[in-house]
Amino acid sequence: HHERTQLVGPARGPGRPQMATFKLIGRVGLLKISSPPVNALGLAVRKGIVDGIAQAEKAGAKALVLAGDGITFPAGADIAEFATGGHRTQPTLGEVIERLDKASMPTVAAMHGTALGGGLEVALACHWRVMSKAAKCGLPEVHLGLLPGAGGTQRLPRLIGCAPAIKIMTSGAPLGAAEAAKLGLADEVVAAVDGEGVAEAAVGFAEALADGVDPSRVVSARPLEVEGGVEAFFGAAREGARKAAKGELAPLLIVDAVRAAAEAPSFEAGLSRESELFAQLAAGPEARALQHVFFAERQISKVVGVDAPPRPIESAAVIGAGTMGGGIAMCFANKGIPVTLVDKSPEALETRIGGIRAAYEANVAKGKLSEDKLGARMRCITTATSLDDPACSTADLYVEAVFERLELKKAIFKELDAIAKPGALLCTNTSTLDIDKIASATSRPQDVCGTHFFSPANIMPLLENVRGSASSGETLATVMAMGKKLGKKAVLAGNCFGFIGNRMIEGYCRESYFLLEEGCVPRDVDAPVRALGLAMGPLQMQDLAGIDIGYNIRKDQPDLYGPADRYPLLADRIAEAGRLGQKTKAGWYDYAAGRNPVDDPWVADFIEKFSAEQGVTRRAISAEEVLDRCMLPMVNEGFKCLEEGIAQRESDIDIVFLYGYGFPRRLGGPMHWARHIREGGLPKLAADLQRYGAEHPNGTYWTPSALLLEEAAVAAEAEAAPEPAAATA
Repeated sequence: HHERTQLVGPARGPGRPQMATFKLIGRVGLLKISSPPVNALGLAVRKGIVDGIAQAEKAGAKALVLAGDGITFPAGADIAEFATGGHRTQPTLGEVIERLDKASMPTVAAMHGTALGGGLEVALACHWRVMSKAAKCGLPEVHLGLLPGAGGTQRLPRLIGCAPAIKIMTSGAPLGAAEAAKLGLADEVVAAVDGEGVAEAAVGFAEALADGVDPSRVVSARPLEVEGGVEAFFGAAREGARKAAKGELAPLLIVDAVRAAAEAPSFEAGLSRESELFAQLAAGPEARALQHVFFAERQISKVVGVDAPPRPIESAAVIGAGTMGGGIAMCFANKGIPVTLVDKSPEALETRIGGIRAAYEANVAKGKLSEDKLGARMRCITTATSLDDPACSTADLYVEAVFERLELKKAIFKELDAIAKPGALLCTNTSTLDIDKIASATSRPQDVCGTHFFSPANIMPLLENVRGSASSGETLATVMAMGKKLGKKAVLAGNCFGFIGNRMIEGYCRESYFLLEEGCVPRDVDAPVRALGLAMGPLQMQDLAGIDIGYNIRKDQPDLYGPADRYPLLADRIAEAGRLGQKTKAGWYDYAAGRNPVDDPWVADFIEKFSAEQGVTRRAISAEEVLDRCMLPMVNEGFKCLEEGIAQRESDIDIVFLYGYGFPRRLGGPMHWARHIREGGLPKLAADLQRYGAEHPNGTYWTPSALLLEEAAVAAEAEAAPEPAAATA
């Protein structure tokens, strides 16, 4: 073959990198996109593709192969452009795709790495798709509150049918090459894994094609048949999407866009409906919230002021074989890290190992885990009844997961200090206790920090890592890297009562008790919180966690509340009545029949008697007041966490609540909700805090954070500023 290479796209000059190269190999044109790291389809890349097609036509190529340089075929649109509106600059992705669709020669997509979103939409506009056996493809726009907006909702159903297309787009899940081939999405799967090899295979594939474009290969021109008729099919599809969508709008509009593909009089009319639906989502609060979450997830691992490298973690030990200790041990075993589970009670160890095996066996039965993997995971877990056991002295990292009692934890840390090798990390899974007091029991406070797993630890994605005053940069870098290795969303918190999550939850729970005392029954408190989109309200959450947890914290930490705090006596009384939640089949609700909360007349009566005893006249309380009094203290404490440096950034707090407390993604987290979604934004939030604080002086959580007042003033000023005049060209 003779080869000629030319650069295409914007002229190369200072700050104008080359984004695509065109090369003629024999009679086949190869257009390689080169915009590291993931060849996102930003403006320069879009221009490069359009120029490359023109070059191929000018050179008289018989076919054109479109490939990605480096690690992947284009992995999607440039998300940063959505914020600036840059995705609308011509040529838009839709225009690039239309140019491919109308190309005068056969086009072949050479897919390696991850062809996602706009990347897959580009591939769908090609006539043929050659895919590496290791590649993945998919349309994950739904995770950003959007739908595929460059023809994906119109082409994918024409290629593989409506039902599988809807499933791919509403789940956002990536497909492997074998599945893509089975569905007819990939025409050929090749053994090559790297971009060079896949491009070479695609060039060979293109050489073998007949000259000219086969009209049946133009996806946009294909007819679309709907099994069982349009009305019945899409009625059922929309209902299915609604059930799975958790209140999100994008999955429903994806179904509507596919319906347009089936019903519109022309392909162009379907595209224009897709654009309308895309614009509706892009302008809405959900897309903004989900894009906030996307960027927030990528920020959490950045620790301000720490650039130390993490230490390797090749083995671990977990102290305490309770539910929590067992779940944490599973986290290590799941990733192939050998872990010793330590408990002085052989019976407790035996019970826990049985429970771990049963949990894995349940996953095998569901087809989620192979027998081989079950065996490998169980082999990762060994047990010991004492820290003197030789297996315990070699661990790189220890996680203490015993009862929430300071003296007990200090005794264990003293013991760890004596047996752990130098440089080993000593971590505590405490959810509220002072890390520095625990570290004081050791001679190496620099190696001590908090690793607060959420229960059940093997399932919940959040890990709140807590910095003690002496924790070294290396220690923090190591626990953050460990979080990533365990597949957790690891957020760094400062050391204070409850860190980020439980500190913010405290006011939320305390107000829920006062609402009961003043006139509500449990359902009145939980329902408005659930209507907002949380999986459960504060009282149901406590029934799940155990009412005794808060009770024990109040009894163990007598200095928890100051003179300005109203004591939650009702919560103590329900615990003292032996109603500890689901585990005793009775808490704020009745669980005699199972895990679903059932209203209990006994509780209503108990609360009414308590109100009378306290001299409180009960009243009807609106759902709006209930929601405000639960949520506003939580958000205010979030601002105090920022002000005090307990949280590194506002978006970290949102991640804590999305992954640790079931806050709905479509609201972006409590901080995003308060700033951008709740009516009136921060100025109204500050005013409401002051109003409720005056009416219900229950605690310091009503005193607005200084940072919040500052931010509210800035927001009010921005709101009052006149609209800038439109710039004239």
